[in-house]
Amino acid sequence: MNMSKDFKDKVVVITGASSGIGECTAILFAQHGANVVLCGRDEGRLSSALQKCLEKSVGNADKHLEVQGDITDSRVRRRIIQQTMDKFGHLDVLVSNAGIMTENISLEDATEEAFDLTINTNVKAGFFLIQEAIPHLEKSQGCIIVVSSITSSIADTDEIIYGMSKAAVDYMTKTYALGLAPKGIRVNAINPTSVSSTRLERYYCSEEESKLSYLKYASNQPLHRRNSTPEEQAQTILFLASPAASFITGQCVKVDGGSSLVGPQVEY
Repeated sequence: MNMSKDFKDKVVVITGASSGIGECTAILFAQHGANVVLCGRDEGRLSSALQKCLEKSVGNADKHLEVQGDITDSRVRRRIIQQTMDKFGHLDVLVSNAGIMTENISLEDATEEAFDLTINTNVKAGFFLIQEAIPHLEKSQGCIIVVSSITSSIADTDEIIYGMSKAAVDYMTKTYALGLAPKGIRVNAINPTSVSSTRLERYYCSEEESKLSYLKYASNQPLHRRNSTPEEQAQTILFLASPAASFITGQCVKVDGGSSLVGPQVEY
């Protein structure tokens, strides 16, 4: 399916665009002719992602924009939308991808600090960023794609706060879809399994632990017996943003190789 014409001159805002799924999504939209607004906290990685977009896209530096900052800050959220409108004058697609995965936190070890950080980043920030974007997406009859997780529907005592935050994201997606349908705005989510990315690597304390956990998750994937790639997740986001998905809204699409069918490998 050739979607290059579908996104020519469309404006796409992507949070968490400095690595992993967000970076791959930004590059993919750039390859398909979109104007991409990359948002992230790490200035160095964000600039690197922007350069990759420029290398893959047709056009010059005016084609894309980077906005550095933490989206848990309301001023950053407003700046993302305002700078997008100042530069391009419209907004067509919002990809709410920014999120945080804290280290393993069990029922007994959970702290209020970890709870607040996770909920504020994964739920609150995305909720209010969407709110900022609604007037502009209504004008363009645009769409929203939220990056959730399969942990939203699988009980795992080692990821209780993260899983709770993603369950809230799924509910938010469905409710926003219902509320924004009369405005012509579609809202969907993807629910990835474990993805090979720097975020997964940072989740573990050591390289050895990262490797063992990577192999454990990979062995639990019914399809291909491997973890997903960021590119596979990005392709699904691209589809959901395209006219090919024009009658799809309120859906949480599992891109997980069937891993949600078997659940987590719990050791007792």
